[in-house]
Amino acid sequence: MFHRFLLSLATIASLGSLIVAGFAQDQAASPNALVGHTDPVYAVDFTPDGTQIVTGSFDKTLKLWDAATKKPLRTFTGHTGLVLTVAVSKDGSRIASGSLDNTVKLWDVPVAAPKASYEAHKPAAGAVAIKPDGTMYATGGADKIVKLWTAADGKPARDLAGHAAPVSRLDFRKDNNQLASADDSGIVQLWNPADGAAQGVLGAHPGPITGLVYHPNNALILTSGADGLVKAWPVAIPVARPIAGHGGAITAVHVSPNGQFVVSASADKTARLWTLADGKPVRNFDGHGGIVTSIAFSPNGAQVVTGCDDKIARLFDANSGALVKAFAALPAAITAAAVHPNGTQVIVGDAGGVLKVFNVADGAEVRALAGHAGKISGAMFTPNQAQIVTAGADKTLRVWNAADGAPIRSTDTGAPVTALSVSIDNALAAVGGEDKLIRLFALADGSAKGTLAGHTQPASAVHFANDNLKLVSAAADQTVRVWDLKLNRQMQYFVDHKAAATAVAFAPDNKTIVSGGADNQLVVNAVSLQRMHVADEKGVNALALSQNGAQYATADADGSVKTWDINSGNPVRAFAGLAAPALSVAFNPNNQQLAGGGADKTLLLWNLNDGNVQLKYAVESEATRLAFSPDGKKLIAASNDMAIRTFNPVVTPPQPNVSPPPLAAVQTMKGSTGAISGLAFAPDNRTALSVAADGFLRVWLVASPDVALNLTGHQSQIYSLAFSPDGNRLASASNDKTVKIWDLVMGKEQRTLAAQGGPVYSLAFSPDGTTLVTSGGDKTIRLFDVASGNEVRQFAGAEGAVYSVAFHPQGQLIAAAGVDKKIRLWNATNAQLVNTFAGHTDDIYRVQFNPTGTRMLSVGYSGVVDVWDVNNPAKPLFSQKLALVIYSAGYFPDGRRVAVTASDGKTHIMDLPAEAL
Repeated sequence: MFHRFLLSLATIASLGSLIVAGFAQDQAASPNALVGHTDPVYAVDFTPDGTQIVTGSFDKTLKLWDAATKKPLRTFTGHTGLVLTVAVSKDGSRIASGSLDNTVKLWDVPVAAPKASYEAHKPAAGAVAIKPDGTMYATGGADKIVKLWTAADGKPARDLAGHAAPVSRLDFRKDNNQLASADDSGIVQLWNPADGAAQGVLGAHPGPITGLVYHPNNALILTSGADGLVKAWPVAIPVARPIAGHGGAITAVHVSPNGQFVVSASADKTARLWTLADGKPVRNFDGHGGIVTSIAFSPNGAQVVTGCDDKIARLFDANSGALVKAFAALPAAITAAAVHPNGTQVIVGDAGGVLKVFNVADGAEVRALAGHAGKISGAMFTPNQAQIVTAGADKTLRVWNAADGAPIRSTDTGAPVTALSVSIDNALAAVGGEDKLIRLFALADGSAKGTLAGHTQPASAVHFANDNLKLVSAAADQTVRVWDLKLNRQMQYFVDHKAAATAVAFAPDNKTIVSGGADNQLVVNAVSLQRMHVADEKGVNALALSQNGAQYATADADGSVKTWDINSGNPVRAFAGLAAPALSVAFNPNNQQLAGGGADKTLLLWNLNDGNVQLKYAVESEATRLAFSPDGKKLIAASNDMAIRTFNPVVTPPQPNVSPPPLAAVQTMKGSTGAISGLAFAPDNRTALSVAADGFLRVWLVASPDVALNLTGHQSQIYSLAFSPDGNRLASASNDKTVKIWDLVMGKEQRTLAAQGGPVYSLAFSPDGTTLVTSGGDKTIRLFDVASGNEVRQFAGAEGAVYSVAFHPQGQLIAAAGVDKKIRLWNATNAQLVNTFAGHTDDIYRVQFNPTGTRMLSVGYSGVVDVWDVNNPAKPLFSQKLALVIYSAGYFPDGRRVAVTASDGKTHIMDLPAEAL
């Protein structure tokens, strides 16, 4: 073959054209041919399941065909010379090709089915992440569990329990040392993936979290939510610190002005003082005749005032605990009490609406403030000492002149008030209502300044931070929530109480929060949020972070995709083109490209630096999840139709007189039976993971849109290729008289064998992969040890160049054929000649065993296709002559058909008769 067709390109072209011209008229309409190459087809191989066929041609391309429909699925371009050999890996995921251009190229087969599937969560899985070093997977699901998996064997390693809602987002820190998980209630939990230890809890958003990603600096976490906010958090979260000691529900708390102490009131009829730093008890304030309902420090921290349901307000010395004064009883249980900023007066309110101001020095009543018609929910002096502010169950917020008690203003609060606080700058009053809302009012004129919604039960306490920028609230829904007063949005919330949260206060540092609950505990927490901003009032659907950490992007419900500066949170650029809500977004790791998917079934790729659209793909279904490969050369999209598609993100400059390739998916992966909820790429750039509403974790092999790997080193054309059985090595035979063994895991040459004294035409691995047989122009067949590269033995008898060699499926026999027109069988172990098969009248180009090893296929220059009984060399079981030059042939994996490549540019499919099976 090669002496006739590889003398020169001119020879090949002239002979190929001559043969094609003579054959085209008779064979053009053959129903059993693969038609599409424009020049002779020189090589063929099959995927292991037999559903796809690979061909290589003199037209410098490879084609992948659907064996059932005989339609081309994909054309692989990249060789600059004739394609002379192709091979498919044993797992069907890769194609190797060798060419007259002296290169070996590896291509990914666009496999549709998952490589592996694991039942991960019941009833549904919601998130997946891959550890940056590739050793571990994490999944989360509707079972509220985070599950860790060992990547090497796909086995579960550990379950992490703690979420109270379905887990919807996961991410590993870039240094591999932390895992973050987010759930549909807005909680983020941090874990040590090495031992599963919990490392902190964040109440990040008031509802579903739509984005969760670590910054490359390993110091920051970004989250986005359906609330339209993006937030930045530290990776070290202060652990909630409980303070136990009370025997009943906590009713009120307050932190001393110096931040060193906290006082608490309880249904256990006690009021107590604790050190804030360590939660140790200091003293009790004794003498109460019932439930202590309210408590507060004096502005100088020297005294503590309490209210009790025994109708008496009391003043204690904070340093000794001694009772300083018990004020005259009110008609009903005390529900509010506070000390004047100068320490000379206290104001007290009761459950019936009575308000009185008492003189601290002698306990005398200074005045009564009449007007409320129900329970007093809060009463306090303004920090500037000028006014008294009260609120109650009669739906009013009232402001009084502190000097004479004259009413200044009454404001309708819209709902019975359950809690009250006044800002340190005297600007705002915050009231909690029975309608579960917190309302802000300007003290100057009573105007409404905002409504804070988020609690699912009425707020039992509210308190302003001293910086006037934050408000904290506690409610019967067991949560403590912190609010940003510039945006009137929720910053963070805490879920540490096991019963209603009944009391809360900021410490003077504006970060530390002390709360109390019906679970009898105090809990010390700290605000962790570093910054936040509104990305979209309608909601953020997805969040992504650039590889260099400089920008993050949001996919927004209003249809926009935006980038933001990581340091300032300011917008950088808006990316236009989607005609419906943006559902997904991802940065190319090259930091030059951004991808976004919309509800309009469009996938756009933009230039990150100028916002211009580079590529536009029409997708069969909405792309709800996107992921780039780490090398930036592949983009996968999970869609609502439960498919994952691979796209080429590389922008190819226009070439003169060359039509651009169609913008279509390179690969469509199917197998999920539920909506895909999570998608991630592994560090190997080939493996992707998905989880779905059917509860399964699936592993996929993602096809490269272009050449997956170029292997260079041969000094002349490549004649033959073979994958090792485990797929980790590839052997190549060349006209340069060498065989090279390539390590496909590392993507580099492992060893060169000086195999023959002339061109090496063919090679094959033994079934166990330990040995390699080669044949060539020096008339020899040689066996090599793969591990050492040493020659083991030679097989004698060939009388000319040997063009084809094959191992028996069980490894006991070796077949070879070539110029001398004979097929010889040798014992692989001792090199003894077993049989010689004669009958071909010209050069034999290909010999192959059928899958069971009982038959042999041989083809050659004369156009004859023969099938032989391995044990009977007398004559072929089947013989058919085509009016063609046949270059190669191969058995389908079922052994019932063969594919024959020929000089007419087609691959012919032949069904074998029963006697040839």
